[in-house]
Amino acid sequence: MERALPASLRMWPCRPVTYCSPLSWILDMTTTPISAPIGCATAITLCFQLSSFCMTAASADDEVFKSAPGSIDEITIVGEKVETAAISQPIGANQYLLKSDDWSDALTGNNAFALVKNLPGVSYTSSDPFGVDISDVSMFVRGFHMNELGITFEGIPLNDTGFGTLTGTSLVNVGVPDAIGSVEATPGSARESIFSTSVNGGGLVYSLGTLRDTPTAKVSQSYGSNSTLVTTVSGQTGQLGRTGPKLLLDHQRLSANGYEGGGTQFFQRGDVKVTQDVPWGDVTLFFSGSHAEIWGYNNLSFDMIHKLGWNSTFSYPDYAQAYHDALSRNADASCGVYRCGKLSFLVPYDSGQTTSDYVGAIGHHFELSPALSGTVQFYGASSTLFAALADPTTPSPTGAPFSEEVQTPHNTRLGGTLNLKYVAGPHIVTTGLWLEDTEAAAMTSWYNEPVLGSGAPLKTIGPYNVYGPAFQTANQSRWRTLSRQFYLHDDYVVTDDLTFGVGFKAIHFSTAGGGIGPDHAPYGKLTARNSFLPHVSAFWTPNSRTDVFIDIAETEIGYRVGQRGNIGYSASAWTASDQQTFDAAVKSLRPETDWNFTVGAARRFDGISITYDAYYSMINNRLLSAAIGSQYAQVNTVGVVPHSHIIGSDAGITAKFLDGFKFYQGTGVSRFYYDDNLSVGGTVFPIKGKAQPGYPIISLVSDLSYGRDHWDAGITSTEYLDQPFSYENDIFGPNYWNISGHVGYTLEPRGDFPAISFRLDVSNLLDRHNIATLDIGGSPFFGDYQTLQRGAPRQFLFTVSAKY
Repeated sequence: MERALPASLRMWPCRPVTYCSPLSWILDMTTTPISAPIGCATAITLCFQLSSFCMTAASADDEVFKSAPGSIDEITIVGEKVETAAISQPIGANQYLLKSDDWSDALTGNNAFALVKNLPGVSYTSSDPFGVDISDVSMFVRGFHMNELGITFEGIPLNDTGFGTLTGTSLVNVGVPDAIGSVEATPGSARESIFSTSVNGGGLVYSLGTLRDTPTAKVSQSYGSNSTLVTTVSGQTGQLGRTGPKLLLDHQRLSANGYEGGGTQFFQRGDVKVTQDVPWGDVTLFFSGSHAEIWGYNNLSFDMIHKLGWNSTFSYPDYAQAYHDALSRNADASCGVYRCGKLSFLVPYDSGQTTSDYVGAIGHHFELSPALSGTVQFYGASSTLFAALADPTTPSPTGAPFSEEVQTPHNTRLGGTLNLKYVAGPHIVTTGLWLEDTEAAAMTSWYNEPVLGSGAPLKTIGPYNVYGPAFQTANQSRWRTLSRQFYLHDDYVVTDDLTFGVGFKAIHFSTAGGGIGPDHAPYGKLTARNSFLPHVSAFWTPNSRTDVFIDIAETEIGYRVGQRGNIGYSASAWTASDQQTFDAAVKSLRPETDWNFTVGAARRFDGISITYDAYYSMINNRLLSAAIGSQYAQVNTVGVVPHSHIIGSDAGITAKFLDGFKFYQGTGVSRFYYDDNLSVGGTVFPIKGKAQPGYPIISLVSDLSYGRDHWDAGITSTEYLDQPFSYENDIFGPNYWNISGHVGYTLEPRGDFPAISFRLDVSNLLDRHNIATLDIGGSPFFGDYQTLQRGAPRQFLFTVSAKY
């Protein structure tokens, strides 16, 4: 039955729009007061442009808006609300919105990838509790790895976010995750408006919290296992003066000892956002900076775990023992289950990295007419990585039996985006353009370690030239990548209940460069160009309790860039062993293209909501890079698999019961199949019909939470089952099972005293021996390989927060 708008809303000179997109206005303003009933009985949709946020509230005769609409935080809706499970309820065709309540189990100080780990179809692991070590963080979304997703932060394209990236910025090192207000996820196909050279699959759009009109501040201090300290300070100035800007500031400092062996982890990050309103829109400044100094954990193999046990970490800080094991005269001596030479090879002295990342942008949102609006943004980004590893295969000229091997990939990006939106009756037309210029370089250097007793050994986080400059270099390379993307999209609102989306994007990504050193690493130019990559969708709401959608898109990526000897997992033609191999590979290379098909539905009952989707992806020209050799001189065998596919489905069920309890069950079943064998230089590797390594076939997330009065508690179980380890699937990783929990209590503010919150988190509650990340250094064709890392043991974290 249709119901009229309440009297308090009937005279508003506006009409709620029934479609929400990242470029939508808060309300579609008109000059005609509303007096007619709204469609779909009770739904009023409010769309927020800056945070891409949509919320649905049930209309009731006595509902009133406490304040004029302007931001999420300025709107209060009283009366009965439609309660749904936000984490799995679609807000559009294959489109979901996550807010802070959806990642309540995430530790303070965790990285931004961890905020979406409970979304069906997502698998996330990290060797360290907070995911601050970018080398051991891994996430898959419906078969696509995190560096194959389109990711933006405050509208800035991040491109390839993998470890050692030469064309992007790692999401781990951008912004303060505790300050993130929302994440818009499109897990099947990224929207055309997401600009990226590396998006094979879905998209993630991260936005900070809304800037408020009044000042706020929050300070929190966390204490935890392994001397963990996390300090977070956030604040907003509110509007300065009657017409001045609004300012948001966040800063976080994290320090911890390693949970095994020696070494520490230090991470400092912050962000600033300033918005100034102008009569025709607003101007926004954004800046993020981070610096990390991380002692890492040793890569393991199954043989090492079997023979050395669970604690097979580096020798640091026992330099004398590492020195002894690595001496050539001790190579055949017994060091337990291994000869000393072999042990020094498997368990080197140390490893770690130092990162520095900076991202800044200036943007202008403008309204040229009631129907035409847009945004323009200019940005710059810089990422620098020093990844170090003690190398017993290369002795120091000083006489020490090993040296410090350091890889130094870094890149600088400058770019701009333009987005326009035009509303013409039932049509919402959006279009945009992206231009980016990236310059990158990489090199591997070896530095002297001291003779035992002659000085302090080098630190894996630097400085490295304590005992002179690098005595050896290799794989010195330089690249330039030019990226261009255009899109055009029309959302046709057929009725209040049905919206069709039709659009396309055109891309032109070109990378030139490679080896410039005396050892002649591969050099060349590769270009990906496609003028028509279509995207169509339909979103139907037959009634207020049901949503149905279909989403189909084609995408194409640029060629990934990596240096020869790259220790990461990205497949790049430039990692070939020599120019001849590169030239031979280029003859058969084609840019990877993917077709992604998704159908889904959601149904809401009283107290229960259910979502389900099924998807199928056709993947053409997948470039694979199998790791052979050692972690000190890794060789990547690069080849193309012409055809592959992904098939899977996800389901989410949320039930609210008793008073304050909520249970959520997310289930994902998916498999990535190679449809052809891999041929490299006349050698055929039989991977046809095999599953993608490192990606679990089954993922299960169960969450029980409670919130009432001043109390907040929850327990979350995460399981990843059937994880292939090698390309030929002859070895599978053990099943992953992690249970985490938290309990919190809040004292309400009184007078001048702020609200005080206390929270205790426990991760890996059962203290299980989990393998966290399977393929850190790439996957082998078959058999065992030193490329996996263990997960953290049970960890505690106690947090005290004050909110003003």
